Amino acid sequence: MKPHLIKYSLLLIAVFVIGLVNQALALSPPVAMLSQVKGTVEISKGKEWKAVTSNKFIFDGTKVRTGADGSATLINQTTNTSQNLGAGSEIEVTATAIKMVSGTLSEPQKAGDGVLASMSSRFEQAQRYTTVRRSVDKKDKDKKLNTAREITLSDTHPDMVWANMGEEFSYRLIIDNKGIDVPASKEDMVRFKVTGLTPGTHKYRVEVVKDGVSVFSPKGDKTMVWLGGTALEDLNKKLAEIKASTPGDDFLVANLLDEKGMTVAAMDLYRKYFKENPGDIDMFPLLIKTYHDLVLTDLKKEAALEYNKNAGN
Repeated sequence: MKPHLIKYSLLLIAVFVIGLVNQALALSPPVAMLSQVKGTVEISKGKEWKAVTSNKFIFDGTKVRTGADGSATLINQTTNTSQNLGAGSEIEVTATAIKMVSGTLSEPQKAGDGVLASMSSRFEQAQRYTTVRRSVDKKDKDKKLNTAREITLSDTHPDMVWANMGEEFSYRLIIDNKGIDVPASKEDMVRFKVTGLTPGTHKYRVEVVKDGVSVFSPKGDKTMVWLGGTALEDLNKKLAEIKASTPGDDFLVANLLDEKGMTVAAMDLYRKYFKENPGDIDMFPLLIKTYHDLVLTDLKKEAALEYNKNAGN
């Protein structure tokens, strides 16, 4: 075989192997969620048992047990039903059934409007963004800034973010052809609170500025939706329902916000959760997806590296 053909064949094999590794790392969506956790509740994916103190997503093959003082509610995303797990009980959760090992588990009851199923669908979509691709060195390239193609904001969640191109740059946020100067930042992302918009669709773009002069302006505008009126009332109603049915669960709240295009607010909730629960890596793809949607490329790569390093542990 000719040398260039050998080299090409080896490259194809390498790509194939990397693909298999990435498939192996990918998790199936969560099967259920534990909520209303009280007392001693533990889960296990193998031999080791870990304590659960708050709402927790449960994956295929996970065992759950409660102590003499423990109890929890299990919400099954496949059947959209909930069951109460009593004290001194143990179950095994699979993709197709909840297997009773010992103790008490109540009969299934309708769980609501299927928000957990929506979460599982979003989780499955997010898996595609966990692959770490080799990046191109941009030090000598033009300062081209990409921002979210479409973003939804409101009076409650007015923050707009984009990638920081460097401490030497400031920015000009232009909404409906009206410019707003945004100062330079030392953070990974630039954050700006938008105010004064009427409900509806607006056009926006972000220019990169150095020494008062625009050094980059995107070719086209992106879409910014300001939520208000009936649409905002409907969202607040659904948020209240989620908070009432699963108190303290940031993931379901963030999932609804993300569905409505309020990606910054969703990202903030995910970041808050993982800061408080650094070892709970299984749901990390949802945070990675928000970084992708907001075109926060460096943060997305860092999060994907962390996920691939720790997934399954």
